[in-house]
Amino acid sequence: MDIIKYRKYYLSENYGDNRFRMMKYCVGKEYSGSKRYNKIFNTVFGRNHPLVLSGKAYWINKDELCIGYKLDSNPEIYRPIFSHKRQRLLDKLTKDIINPYKFWNKVRTQYFSSLYKIKKLPVSCIENIIMLIC
Repeated sequence: MDIIKYRKYYLSENYGDNRFRMMKYCVGKEYSGSKRYNKIFNTVFGRNHPLVLSGKAYWINKDELCIGYKLDSNPEIYRPIFSHKRQRLLDKLTKDIINPYKFWNKVRTQYFSSLYKIKKLPVSCIENIIMLIC
């Protein structure tokens, strides 16, 4: 997935009331003081901040970080920045969903094994319950 397109089309230029507003974190105050309390690390690639290194933020400009997005119509809805780790998990899941028969058989097997542990339920009832899952 292209991160730039994701930020542009899904977050900032989304239709109607579904537009998200970027939440900014100003780091200008952190490094204006003493060098001993400097939280920004200078590396070969430039400045890095602990939030950037942990994957919870990215640089917007030299003094601001983006830490997430809030929905304009309902500020209680928060969306974190794009996570490559989460995207890899979603990609792995969609491989299974490409073949729905395989996906739903996995789900049925998991439900069957958890319901089979309940000794009071007869197997015929468990099979009927499992057949109701898609």
